[in-house]
Amino acid sequence: MNLDRAEQLLSRLPIKDRQKNISVPFLLNPNQKKAHQMVKRQYARDKWCRAVVLKSRRVGMSSYFDGLLFCHGVARPQAHAQIVAHLKQTSETGLFRVPRDLANALNSRSECCDVRARTIIFHHPSGDSLLDLATAGTGSGGRGLTLSALHLSEAAQFPGDDSFLSLLPAVSEAPDTIIAVESTAYGRTGVGQAFYEFWNAACAGKSGYIPIFLSWLEDPDCIRPADEASDAPASDLERELMKKPYNATRSQIAWMRMTLESKCKGQEPLFAQEYPWAAEVAFIASGDPAFPRDEISYALSTKKEPVRRGRVIRKDGKAKFEESRQGTLQIWEFPRSKCWYYIGGDAAAGYETGDFASLVCFNGTTGRQAFALTDHIHPEELAEQADLLGRWYNDALINIELTGNLGRWAQKKLRDQYFYPNLYIWKGKDDKKAGKDRSHSHGWETNSASRGLMFDAFRESLRAGMKNTPGGIEVYDAELVRQMDIATFREGLRWEVELGHDDVLCAALLSIVARAQYPPPNIASYTANVMESAQDKHNSAAAALKAQPDLRRALQSDLNMIFKKDRQRQRNVMGFI
Repeated sequence: MNLDRAEQLLSRLPIKDRQKNISVPFLLNPNQKKAHQMVKRQYARDKWCRAVVLKSRRVGMSSYFDGLLFCHGVARPQAHAQIVAHLKQTSETGLFRVPRDLANALNSRSECCDVRARTIIFHHPSGDSLLDLATAGTGSGGRGLTLSALHLSEAAQFPGDDSFLSLLPAVSEAPDTIIAVESTAYGRTGVGQAFYEFWNAACAGKSGYIPIFLSWLEDPDCIRPADEASDAPASDLERELMKKPYNATRSQIAWMRMTLESKCKGQEPLFAQEYPWAAEVAFIASGDPAFPRDEISYALSTKKEPVRRGRVIRKDGKAKFEESRQGTLQIWEFPRSKCWYYIGGDAAAGYETGDFASLVCFNGTTGRQAFALTDHIHPEELAEQADLLGRWYNDALINIELTGNLGRWAQKKLRDQYFYPNLYIWKGKDDKKAGKDRSHSHGWETNSASRGLMFDAFRESLRAGMKNTPGGIEVYDAELVRQMDIATFREGLRWEVELGHDDVLCAALLSIVARAQYPPPNIASYTANVMESAQDKHNSAAAALKAQPDLRRALQSDLNMIFKKDRQRQRNVMGFI
């Protein structure tokens, strides 16, 4: 199916406008366009559509995918597409109305299909195609069929132990097939758990499905008069929404206030579920969140795409970086001189269907995340990658979790085969021990007490970053932020962390707790920050001088004052050594 032609066909057919309740041309709205572009890219790459959509209410995803399945039936002979809704009433009054109206409009121009209550038959010379409607939980659905396209609407609310997952195998693995799973969130446990886990697997790149998130902030209809929110921001939620990266307007805040009270009973968690502004806020936690909302919001504000992707190999005894779009190593910062780096490691068995192994590195001097490696690699390969990356990043301090034999084996390889020079030394219960009484064991032992220490060190660093004070960190990895958001704990006789796949978070915690216990020298950190500030000011001034020569004298005077001040600060610092 040609998706550009599908969009053209839909634009010539009518659909019911949700606001005005009149028929209008089916022109894609902003959220539908976003989804359509992502589906087009996947079609071009994989020759099919496999998409899971986490969405706000009323963004038009059901209409979009129903229209796509309609085009699928028009374009392809002998196709069998099916729409499955979680409620019978919803399916008949809402979902099937879209393809039925499209078919009737197409028939008015040229008779090409039979339109029935729950079925549309498309006539082709080489064999008819079928689009029909089913309801989840009826016992039929797509079971026992071979489908070429499937749309599961509000999949998070599908009943049954196997939920919507049992319907997915009904779709052929052939090219030009479609599976679209879309829903608002419905919690992390119970009925909504299957969709929650399915979404997370797509985000982690483990299922082959593209994750598409659609926010209410991208819906042009979610506005009211701005003067209704003239005092905004008036709450923590409003302050979060009006800051980067969301940049909500007062018109949007006015709509949010009305919707929060009229449709969500004034409950912010329910509003976040029904009308999410980020994927991380949509799923209401079933336990106590390990990270409060403001810490997650800060992490969301700092995450960004890596500057390079690839892998490291050993060449002539040294690490060599090879760039690749499919690389499992994400780099935000290449090694910088005079900076202290810390690497946390979480080992895994290395099976394709098992857990991931991870290495996460932070620049201890600046607090910025440097890289993240996440891959299905066995402990021996994890040790080699840790050795290469650690030596590359100025002999970074490496902290491997030992709990379980996998981490111990990676640690042994680092110590005995690669003779790595800077391994984390376990401090035990008393960090003040010194001399011969000090521990000489390498690696991190996770238990009820040390788990709490890991979280405390990480959260303290996060909050310092929020306040822009020394010791703060900036988290860049989207997967790390996602795992932070789904982390929960219970504090009683011992700590428990319920994470599912916690590999990246575990590695990050290990990196930061090592930094907290073995911090970089304060003088070195301060001097590095001064030098970085001076260099940034120099670059800005030099660029201005080059762009506008007539400002040379005035800017040169300012530039001299900048470096005079910075040199004095450096002399003051060096005087204490």
